[in-house]
Amino acid sequence: MLDEDIIFADWWDKIILKNARSRDSKELGNVIAVDDDNIILNQDNIEFKIPKSYVEGYRGNAVFLGLNGKDIQYYQS
Repeated sequence: MLDEDIIFADWWDKIILKNARSRDSKELGNVIAVDDDNIILNQDNIEFKIPKSYVEGYRGNAVFLGLNGKDIQYYQS
């Protein structure tokens, strides 16, 4: 395992239990898990699998996603 892999893995673990926000500032739910390709959000007992490629970063208790709030419906699992 490369050192970059360890740092990368730590970064994903840090977003669990943070609130996800869309590009248009909508609250999308809480990050409850991370798998190889997705972050899993829970919003009102509905789960969404959002591709990691939409994660733009995090600050404090918020994870910022590069998709609009209305688009979350396409990722319901």
